[in-house]
Amino acid sequence: MHSEDIYYDSNYLKLFEKNNEGTYYCFKFEENGEIALYPFLINSVNNLGYKLDDVYFDIQGAYGYNGVLTNSMKPDFIEKFYQSFNKYCTQNKIIAEFTRFHPVLGNQEFSNKHLQIVYDRETVALDLTMDYESIWLNEYSSKNRNMIRKARKFGYTVEISEAPSVSEINTFIDIYTYSMKMADADEYYYFNKGFFYNTFSLLKKHTLLFNILDSDKNIVCSSIFFHYGDFFHYHLSGRSEQANNAVNNFLLDEAVKFAQRNGAKKFHFGGGRSSNPNDSLLKFKGSFSKTRLPFYIGKKIHNQQVYDEVVRQWEEKEPEKKVKYKNYLLKYRY
Repeated sequence: MHSEDIYYDSNYLKLFEKNNEGTYYCFKFEENGEIALYPFLINSVNNLGYKLDDVYFDIQGAYGYNGVLTNSMKPDFIEKFYQSFNKYCTQNKIIAEFTRFHPVLGNQEFSNKHLQIVYDRETVALDLTMDYESIWLNEYSSKNRNMIRKARKFGYTVEISEAPSVSEINTFIDIYTYSMKMADADEYYYFNKGFFYNTFSLLKKHTLLFNILDSDKNIVCSSIFFHYGDFFHYHLSGRSEQANNAVNNFLLDEAVKFAQRNGAKKFHFGGGRSSNPNDSLLKFKGSFSKTRLPFYIGKKIHNQQVYDEVVRQWEEKEPEKKVKYKNYLLKYRY
């Protein structure tokens, strides 16, 4: 299977299963050496308190990216995959399906004719097969280069750990939580401590903790990165109150150098906090690379009748949320 990535590793899905986000399942379809894998989390709809005539479920990808991983884009193979998958959904009483496609793999193409595909936002990616000098000169913006130089003058240094101690993980949690509060982040991003411990224990071969230390050896920025095969991902990050603005530029520059040294071919920074093209986080990430990759989501209602009934009951129960979540497929979960 080409282009495998961490988001398709069973341990990645196990991480979210342990975080009570559903039961993980991987649907596999194979024919004459052609294969397609589709991992997702399956959840009961009835558990949310809706009164229905039977037991029903919905499915969605784990936080990050998902969609189908395949070695074939032949139309007849795609057709057969979806015939088989739709049958699975009917038999297992799945009412709706939500997917976050992988921007680097561009795997929304596989599902093009079978799901409603919606453009969500731009993401930033960097080709690591260029030499570092070319990246520095041609990809980094001049402001970014100045910030990195400034950070070096401040005496920032990096410590990279592949197996951090509990106290190092706890320091990351404190810094990350502080940053989420400062950013007024959505409740979802306040993961519990167990989630972070499990990230390092379940994905230990692929998870790295980067700490940026100031000249007094205080940790002022702490970040989790994934390295899986050809891919390097900027995952979760935070910085302390004492951190200078240049610290994030320094962090990502160190991550680019590390990823190159360790054989990664593509660095994916992700996107902004919103779909606004002027999003400040997107602009910051964009100062590291000129390459933009679109991020798409996919939606499908498998059982319109039951889905409509669930939404009707939700609107009755939560009338004030009707407008806010109107475009969400799984709105009744909010």
